[in-house]
Amino acid sequence: MQKVKYSVILAAAAVSCVLAAITTAEPTDAQKKASEKDGKVYVTMTTTLGDMVIELNRERAPITVANFLSYADSGFYEGTMFHRIIKSFMIQGGGMTEGYTKKGTKEQIQNEADNGLKNTYGTLAMARTGAPHSATSQFFINVKDNQGTLNHKGKNQQGWGYCVFGRVIDGLDTVEKIRNTPVHQDPRADPRQPAAADTSVLITNVVRADTSKLTEAIAKFAGEDTTQATKDAEEAKKKAEALGGGMDAGRALVKSKDVDISKGTTTASGLWHVDVKAGDGDAVPSGARVTVHYTGWLTDGTEFDSSVGRGKPATFNINGVIRGWTEGVGSMKTGGKRFLVIPPEMAYGSQGRPSIPPNAVLVFEVELIEIAG
Repeated sequence: MQKVKYSVILAAAAVSCVLAAITTAEPTDAQKKASEKDGKVYVTMTTTLGDMVIELNRERAPITVANFLSYADSGFYEGTMFHRIIKSFMIQGGGMTEGYTKKGTKEQIQNEADNGLKNTYGTLAMARTGAPHSATSQFFINVKDNQGTLNHKGKNQQGWGYCVFGRVIDGLDTVEKIRNTPVHQDPRADPRQPAAADTSVLITNVVRADTSKLTEAIAKFAGEDTTQATKDAEEAKKKAEALGGGMDAGRALVKSKDVDISKGTTTASGLWHVDVKAGDGDAVPSGARVTVHYTGWLTDGTEFDSSVGRGKPATFNINGVIRGWTEGVGSMKTGGKRFLVIPPEMAYGSQGRPSIPPNAVLVFEVELIEIAG
């Protein structure tokens, strides 16, 4: 056992030495020119799971692309990791080293999410905080079509969306490898949606690519209708809902209970919720124990669980339940009552439960009674 431990330490040290030795030199003017073609700029991102070629759309997102290139050209991304991996959503990186240590960044930039580019599979978008114009170095790659939740809807706090500024034109197999990396719960990854890789996926460098060597890849994507994948996904969604089980069916069930669903919100994770009574008490701290009354239904109206029916509220740790509850109840205040419509990946997924079929969307009415400690 001791030998294995030393082997791991030595291997980790070797990787660190290799990463330290890889230092991206500032590209020359000739290299910069060679990486540009028809309003686009091309870079190669090398990771510990493989390479990918990325097309950056400077015409549609000039501020964002210039910002990304300033980090890439200076070698900033070397040794950073994909610190947030959510298989059903996206993979995020570009700002933390191993151990979840944040790197110092440049100034925040203007959000260009109103540029018409969509958050479809394989596209790159800027990560940010809840403030619309707060992006710095971090980016994410959409691993599914996320148009409904991430696209620009209006120039306001809720509607700005997330700016798409590029897409992977070669190396989607690398994206899939990162997407499918085994993960574990680690609050350092994200306190709301922890998804830390069991083995860190590192970016070793991001360098300008010579377009003369990318003719085939560029031609393959030239003029492609990037919305087709979304159309296909929406059609598949309609078919699933016709069989009785999508998010729309969940919202329809909430509406049938005399709730104004137009006031509902879909979060970045895909969770939907609407408050029927805003709480005026304390917010829920991370890791707190809370006491609630709740009722849960399948989208066809079948009730599968209810503390109300049992006449006794439930108490649990906010971090010890399904992700839909951790996020949905965790953002409430005491005294509040809320409906949640939870996608399968934030509930019981393909496993299901005795009273819950696989891949079921779940609907809950939850009243937050108190924070127990």
